[in-house]
Parts: sequence; C-alpha cells; structure tokens
Amino acid sequence: MKLIANSQEDELIGYKTYRKNEVDYMKQLTNYNRVTQYLNKVFKTINEEYFNNELELPTITIQSTVGAYGHVSLQKIWDNNEVSTHELNLSADYLNRPIENIVATLIHEACHLYAIANNIKDTSNNGIYHNRRFKELAEQRTLDITKHEKYGWTITEPTEETIEFCINNSLEDIQIVRHSSYSIGGLGGAKAGNGSNGTSTPRKPKGSNSRKYICPCCKQTVRATKIANLICGDCMIKMVEEE
Repeated sequence: MKLIANSQEDELIGYKTYRKNEVDYMKQLTNYNRVTQYLNKVFKTINEEYFNNELELPTITIQSTVGAYGHVSLQKIWDNNEVSTHELNLSADYLNRPIENIVATLIHEACHLYAIANNIKDTSNNGIYHNRRFKELAEQRTLDITKHEKYGWTITEPTEETIEFCINNSLEDIQIVRHSSYSIGGLGGAKAGNGSNGTSTPRKPKGSNSRKYICPCCKQTVRATKIANLICGDCMIKMVEEE
C-alpha cells in the first residue's frame, strides 16, 4: 500500500493507521480456527468469573445439531492418552448470534458441567428435562431461565449482568456461521440428545438492550447497555451505533 503524506510524521501516522486496520481485520472472528481458539478463551473467562476456576476445561467443538444451540456430553468422550474431557458443543448453525447469547449458552453448558462434577442431579430423561436445581444454578450465574412445557427449565436468555460481563471483557460477536438445511436464520434453541445436556428449545429470542458502536475510521467496536456518546480514542472521532 502506497502512502501519500505531506511529511514523515504524517507518513508514520498513516502507516500506523494502516497497520492497525490490517491487524484489526485479521483479528475479526471470521475464521473457523480463530473462533475455536476464541471460544476456549471465553470459556476460561466464564470459568474464572462464575465458577472460581473449579471446572475442568472441556473439549469445545463446533458442529451442527438439529434445533440446538449447544450441548455437553455426560461422559468424558475425548481422550488423548493422557487426559479425558467432556465435550461442549456449540451449534455451527447459530454461531453468529449476538455474543451475549453465545456467552449465555456457554454459561448454561458450564452449569451442567458443574452439576456433573458435584453430583448434582440437574436433569432427567437422559439429560433432556431441566429441573429446578438447574434453574437455580443458572440464575445464580446471571442467566434468565424460563420453562418449556416439554424440556423443563431450559429456555435461556442473557441478562443485563451477562451483557455487562461481555462488555467488561471486550467480547466480540462471531462473524462466521454454517448454513444447513435446518438453519433458521438465527432463531432456534437446543434439544438434548441421548447422553448430553442441551441448551434451551426453539423459540424467538427476546430483544436485547445491548448496543454496538463502531468507529467509522478504524472499525473498532464497543458494546454498551444504553445510548451513549462515544469517541474513538485512537481516531478521536465520534463512534456510530451499528444497526
């Protein structure tokens, strides 16, 4: 890229801006491998914030699951001859939901892992029906849990506290998704299969008070829970709310 500048100082500033934009673009969550690494990082942050780092780290996978946001395996089904781990899957068909919803799903599944580790019976019917004990575990960790007539206390939504957690940890939306024959345009939930605990059931998600602001120049983004007048500290221009 050729930079046109009036002075060496202008050229240096222009180069730094170009490099920053290039690095920010490379860091965007549009790559499968990068997203997998990112989800592991988010889970570790959740483990520290809500579980005092008591949870064993699962093997996080991204696979399509019919009508499902996510699940965890009841058994440790991944093994590398040294350690065995539970599987925590996020549906590839719903990865591009707002980050607070992705985090809510991860917390939901982390609650199941906590229950398994502590011999808490939080589900029945092969992990399909979520009981009041699960509701308590999840609500203690900022989730909004409501009841489904068939699957119990499984319908999961983020709260304002969940959104604050995302903002405080600078978590960003994932911008990659798998389109399959049963993707439903960002809607959907989860139905647990045999040997797993699942997240929620199909329903239209509630509206969120989370707002996303973006710098028109460097494309840096931030989230807020209310209308805000924000200025990008790098470019010193007003950030605009993204629709």
